[in-house]
Amino acid sequence: MLKQGDWKNKMIKLKAFLLSLVLVIATLALLNVTYVKKIDDYYKVKDNSIRYSTSYEKYKSRDILTNNITPNTLVLMGSSELVATINEDYHPNKIFNYNDFNIMQIGTSYSQNIIQATTLSSIEGAMSKRKVAIVESVQWFEKDGTHQDAFLNKASQEHIFHMLDNEKISKETKEKLINRIIEITKGNKQQNDIYKKYKRYFIEGKGTIIDKKLLELDNAVYSFKLKRKFYENHAKSDYPALGDKTPDYDWEEMTKKFVEEVKKKTDNNDYAVDNNYYNTYLRDRYASLKDSNKDLSYIESPEYSDMELFLTVAKELGIEVEVIIFPVNGKWNDYTGVSREMREETYKKIESIAKNHGATVLNYGNREYDDYFLFDVMHVGVKGWMEVEKELYKFANETN
Repeated sequence: MLKQGDWKNKMIKLKAFLLSLVLVIATLALLNVTYVKKIDDYYKVKDNSIRYSTSYEKYKSRDILTNNITPNTLVLMGSSELVATINEDYHPNKIFNYNDFNIMQIGTSYSQNIIQATTLSSIEGAMSKRKVAIVESVQWFEKDGTHQDAFLNKASQEHIFHMLDNEKISKETKEKLINRIIEITKGNKQQNDIYKKYKRYFIEGKGTIIDKKLLELDNAVYSFKLKRKFYENHAKSDYPALGDKTPDYDWEEMTKKFVEEVKKKTDNNDYAVDNNYYNTYLRDRYASLKDSNKDLSYIESPEYSDMELFLTVAKELGIEVEVIIFPVNGKWNDYTGVSREMREETYKKIESIAKNHGATVLNYGNREYDDYFLFDVMHVGVKGWMEVEKELYKFANETN
């Protein structure tokens, strides 16, 4: 039997919920219905203009992502590698801009394993193709792993909510994920309190149906704000499909053609780095950067356990994973003093963890000194994309 105090608390919560519900209904009633429809129509498209968009709101929004994943779509996750060469002709947005095969590109700088684990958990219901590819950037594996500010900027409260509400994921995995999120956000009380509230309800079972409805209401408001901002920012990219069927590419010939073009854009330095990148970030600091990273190490990092969480989530969801490991620029890293032995050990460690969790691996760590494999000192370039795109097409379309 409920004590009088407990009953009063429940009635207060009920009144708060009903008041919030009335306010939301009233707000929606006041909104121009045509405006809401414009927002929905804006992101519900039939071409690739959403799939290759680099908007933060797109990455964070469950509705925007799931409404643009078809049976012909492969989800590709990663970070800045996905956007650094977005305007180049060899990028996936040009190579796979067709109706029979396309890529849902998810991630920008610092979109690391915990963020991608929650995103995958949130959107997997729309993935009839039960496969995902993820670029595991070696830069993620610095000693501190995911940084709070980067996480707060890139993570989605909506994805985290739906991860915890996904019955396919074990309670043990959910608890590890939400504990890690609480740890990362401990310096931001507002966000930290939200995730502690999620843990109390979803993991500890402390709460009523009213508490759940309040969480759902808060999530619905967050979701709408994302879609409204996406619309107001005109964040959709212009990618009308080039046709129904992906060409039967001659990958070797196409690579040769693109490499000849890239050579003209990398002729002001000895590192096969894009001229504009070199001029902007390296030229004026060149002398001071020698041996500047001699103490850098990727061997010990919380990112390794975060990666294991991502792979565990995928396994529990029944999603096949292909892990892509791109190299860093060997010549440049030698110049800045980064240990070659440590780099090689890092590639092997990432590959070992991936394989131990049942993932297939594309490890390009031995291509550090291959000119034009990279775009700059760390982001994949023409040769890298050509090889990976060929493998992604094969991975997406092979039957198990």
